[in-house]
Amino acid sequence: MKHLKYILTIFAFGILSFSTIDPNDFEFSYPKRNKTTITSKLDNFKNFDKEWRGTDYYYYGISTDSIICSVLYYKLNKDEQKQYVDIFGGMTNAGIPFAYFSENSNLKKYETNVENWGKMTDDFMFRQNDITEYEGIKIRQKHMYAYTMFDKDLFVIVHLSKTNYSSFDSTTMRTILDNFKKKN
Repeated sequence: MKHLKYILTIFAFGILSFSTIDPNDFEFSYPKRNKTTITSKLDNFKNFDKEWRGTDYYYYGISTDSIICSVLYYKLNKDEQKQYVDIFGGMTNAGIPFAYFSENSNLKKYETNVENWGKMTDDFMFRQNDITEYEGIKIRQKHMYAYTMFDKDLFVIVHLSKTNYSSFDSTTMRTILDNFKKKN
C-alpha cells in the first residue's frame, strides 16, 4: 500500500510539471464572489494593480508596448438593477452593460470612427473608437471595450487604450479583446 501511495504521488507531480498554465493567462473576478471570472491571454502584460472603488472592483495594467488595460466590475445598487436590468425581465446579457457604458461614456462627445460588434446574447459585446481631439487639443488615441455581466447586479467593462497607436497596435488590441472569455 505504501508503494502504491508513493507511485501515485510521483505520478501526480510528474503530471503537474507538464502543466499547460501560461504565465500570460490572466484571471479577473469580483472578490469573494463565485462565478464572476473572466480570463484572457495578455502576452505583454506583467501584472495588474487591483483596488476597491466603493463597491466596485478595478484592475489596471500597462503592457510593454504601452497598451493600457483596465477591467472594472461595476456593482449595481438596487435602484440601478430596477432601472437597467429588471426592465428586461431580470435577464442578463452583454447588451445591457454595452448600452449602459456606451451611453454614459465621459468621452462620448469626442468619439469618432465608432464601431460596435457582437450580439446581445453573446458572452461579450464589443466597441471601439478613436479620439482625435480632446478639449481643443489634437491627439491620437484608440479605445476598445468588451462588455459582459454576471447575475443581475454586476456589469463588467474591459477597456483598452493607446495613444499614438499604429495599425499593428489596433490589431493587437482587437486580439486581446477576442481572447476574453467567461470562465465556467
